[in-house]
Amino acid sequence: MDDQKEQDRIRRRAYEIWEREGSPDGRAEEFWQQAIASIEAEDAQGATSGQNTNGDAAQEAGEQARATGR
Repeated sequence: MDDQKEQDRIRRRAYEIWEREGSPDGRAEEFWQQAIASIEAEDAQGATSGQNTNGDAAQEAGEQARATGR
């Protein structure tokens, strides 16, 4: 995957985690590492099951759930 796209994906995931945790200050590195681990696990699972590994479907589902309050 393109480095810029990968960084953007990590950044989006870290932001989602940060929001979910209540937007605390001073924990950016922690959320960045959590995002990397989450994406790596997702990619490994997708690679073994033949699913889409770019995370777009999961991200869209999460965004829809947040938008509808579910």
